[in-house]
Amino acid sequence: MQKNDKYGVLLLGGHRTHQENYAPLFANDPRCKLIAFSDELDAPSERITLAQSLAKSLNLPYIPDLDDALARDDVQIVSLCTDVERRGLIGAKSAAAGKHVYLDKPMALNAEDAQLIVDAVARNGVRTQMFSNIHSSWARTVKNALDSGCLGELKAIHCDVMFAKGHPGSAPVGIKRKQRPTLERYSFVEAKPEMFDIGVYAVSMVNWLTGKRVERVFGGTGNYFFKEHHSSNVEDFGALVLTLDDSVTATIAAGRYGWQSHAQGGVRKVHLVGTDATLTFDASSNRLEVFAAEPSFEPPTPHPLDPMGMWSSTQSEIKMQPKQHWIDVGSGNDGQREFSAFIDCIENGVESEMNAEFAAHSVEIICAGYRSAASGEVIDLTQ
Repeated sequence: MQKNDKYGVLLLGGHRTHQENYAPLFANDPRCKLIAFSDELDAPSERITLAQSLAKSLNLPYIPDLDDALARDDVQIVSLCTDVERRGLIGAKSAAAGKHVYLDKPMALNAEDAQLIVDAVARNGVRTQMFSNIHSSWARTVKNALDSGCLGELKAIHCDVMFAKGHPGSAPVGIKRKQRPTLERYSFVEAKPEMFDIGVYAVSMVNWLTGKRVERVFGGTGNYFFKEHHSSNVEDFGALVLTLDDSVTATIAAGRYGWQSHAQGGVRKVHLVGTDATLTFDASSNRLEVFAAEPSFEPPTPHPLDPMGMWSSTQSEIKMQPKQHWIDVGSGNDGQREFSAFIDCIENGVESEMNAEFAAHSVEIICAGYRSAASGEVIDLTQ
């Protein structure tokens, strides 16, 4: 690339994926230019239709053959938001084509698929980054406190991430869900395995804050809130107990628990326990609380293709009204910081703080959590 050229971004994934959000954030960075959408020739027809739909809405072309798209000289970055089941092979193929890869979370369905990406990245010397919360202003506050030494020696860490979306109270009562040791499918119209989909935020936060490898994992999952998760045989909530090297203990709780369970989008908290102090950080602590003579928030009518309220486009279709009671202060640019940080890494030739190798450990941990939940055993990752 010439010095003043922009980074061309190839977009994989369409409507009802996080590409709805990622594409505008790439476009907002003056160093980037959106080139086109694409997918594999044999991709599921619904995925192709959704990619073509988002391409049309952004006035971009759709390239039917991913191999042709990856061969273009004006593409330097791939934004990977295909269905999770295909991300390992596509991510590896994109890296093998010499493209930098921005990875939606989670980066792959299992540790083996994640390793395909890690190996291809190592062979081709490209930059990668998985979406996470670590570039948010509140996460940086946590990291600064930990690095300051005010806690003394870190002994334990706990992270909560809960999404306040969906209509709860519809899960069958008294039926204990049995966890399978491996996930064969991730993508459902109405639900996702939430210890993975949401838990990856918490696990990657623990990994990033501590910089330590996880040695042992004990996990549990359940279906407490939603009929959609029950019918898809995936959990809506999960918890993990992790033993890190140096005997630091970490715990995470993650899941989805309904529109009216929180005044905003849900709980995001980190608790640090040290030898000298204990600190708690809440992503919603810097806020204005608004009391006005206006109707309270009402959960939206479920969209038939998105009853959990996962996607911007479907929320727009049902004219969903935002929650107005809590308004964040000082976090408006969190999303843009995430994407600008990735472009900074490419420009400066440095690794991202959430690169593929680092993010793959989160996938390994959560998959071990499923094996633990299925067996009731502690899983040792050092063996």
